[in-house]
Amino acid sequence: MKGRGRQTARWRAVWMTIMTAAFMGFLMARLVIIQVGERQALDQYEASFQVKHITLPATRGDIVDTNGQILAMDVPRDQIVAAPRYITQPKREAVALAKYLPFSVKQLYGVLANKSWYAVLDNSVSPALAARINRLNLVGVSVIPVTGREYPDNTLASQILGWVGSTFQGAAGIEYQDNKVLAGTPGSWTVRTDPQGNPMFSWQQAYVAPKSGDTVQLTIDSNIEADAQKWLKWGIKRAHAKNGTVVILNSHTGAIVALANWPNFNPNNLNTVTSENQNDFGVQYLFPPGSIFKPVTTAAALSLGLFTPNSMFYTRGYKIVDGVRINDWNPVGWGWITLTRGLEVSSDQVFMDVALKLGAASLYHFVNLFQLNHTSNEGLPGDAQPEWLPVNQVNPVDLATEGFGQGMALTAMDMVAADNAIANDGTMVQPHIVKAILSPTGKVIQRTPITVESHPVTVAVARQIQHMMTLEATYGTGVPAQVPGYIIAGKTGTAQKIINGKTSNSQFVSSYLGMAPMPNPKFIMLVSINHPVGKLFYGDQVSAPVWKHIAEYLFKYWNIKPYAGPDNGSKPGSVP
Repeated sequence: MKGRGRQTARWRAVWMTIMTAAFMGFLMARLVIIQVGERQALDQYEASFQVKHITLPATRGDIVDTNGQILAMDVPRDQIVAAPRYITQPKREAVALAKYLPFSVKQLYGVLANKSWYAVLDNSVSPALAARINRLNLVGVSVIPVTGREYPDNTLASQILGWVGSTFQGAAGIEYQDNKVLAGTPGSWTVRTDPQGNPMFSWQQAYVAPKSGDTVQLTIDSNIEADAQKWLKWGIKRAHAKNGTVVILNSHTGAIVALANWPNFNPNNLNTVTSENQNDFGVQYLFPPGSIFKPVTTAAALSLGLFTPNSMFYTRGYKIVDGVRINDWNPVGWGWITLTRGLEVSSDQVFMDVALKLGAASLYHFVNLFQLNHTSNEGLPGDAQPEWLPVNQVNPVDLATEGFGQGMALTAMDMVAADNAIANDGTMVQPHIVKAILSPTGKVIQRTPITVESHPVTVAVARQIQHMMTLEATYGTGVPAQVPGYIIAGKTGTAQKIINGKTSNSQFVSSYLGMAPMPNPKFIMLVSINHPVGKLFYGDQVSAPVWKHIAEYLFKYWNIKPYAGPDNGSKPGSVP
């Protein structure tokens, strides 16, 4: 019995071994079949679980004015996206979406019917609009929370601020110039997704939070900017002009208080942006300055001791230079007048005589001292480079016309910064539009310093010219800029534009540049209006009234009390 039991156990062990071997053989065969025969199907299944790297955009920093008022900020927005591969009725969905998005049914259908995995239908819509789209329950259309750029004051300072493109990068203005400061640092999220592309949060691999951008604080005062825009638009329409600019500087610091342009645009609606209205005419547009350049010529003449304010000139309305007749704006002249009176009435002939006496080398020496040989570097993109004839190519006719502001091309900012050296007692300060960089919590990271660029004239010469310009505003061509009760120093300018290489007799840039209140001006302001059409085209007719209206606002806004008599307090000897 014992032998038979052992034999039974032995057969049972053999059968177990045979069965185990068969099962293992089956498993091995199955594994081979899976690895070889179903390799492709497994690869496809594995590939359906993908690792995705998602970029998380940072909140863009604010742009604020000198008082902290927000001019540009990020607000909650939504992105409308689609997965066209899962859309079975693209035409129906295109019709539904066209009621809410700024695209035609044809445009939307072209995107929804292309069977791609992913498409952005609209980069930035309001949460309210996104909610309405969500309620449509469209297959393959989703709403993703993002941020969008908003400009609370619409067209205010639009050329300064610029705008942000579809890639959330600055495309113009401060948004472009200081994009690195404003943009912050994007975050990232690395996840695995299921075959439908949905994140599998339990398989999250890495998360890096985005870092918000810093705030750019401008020197602009939005209240003054708004007033300047209002009166500039009024002046341009009154003169039937093409465009124009107003530049206001703090005379002592070089801070740009206002830089208004018209026409402008609304950066909240990029459909209003054109190649023309996004131009910053204050820093990107070159024009012959005309008579607002005459204070620079005067500075050279007085500094070199070649003339005094009382030097006499005989004017007849024109001058023959190298056989070429160059006309004064007044065809009959004024007879014998002083240099001071020549500046008051803006005699071109007087400044032809001065320039010819100076010579090209001396005049260009002072052009360089007044920093008119390079861009203003005020902190805005597209700052135009001044254009001058090379000094060794200047002939007497060129020199005569340069003396009264023709034959060169400068920006409004160039001229304001240069003439401000006279307002600031001979010290030229760098104009700047960024006041400070602030952290998202408001801490000052960097403050723009006051930078002295040069000392083109002495205090004594600067004050002589201030007095001469004060008489211009009181008894000369600048009378329309007067604000009763305040002492103003200024200079009109009516420059003939260069069209196709020739001086035009019908197209002008009309300007008024003034500083106030004298004798210690707080601000200097240039109003420049391009291509007035009709009877009004001189600087005193077109730009001086605009200057007056804005100055009235500034005196009231800054609480500057009147302290002069009915004649504006400007009498010979009243200004040191």
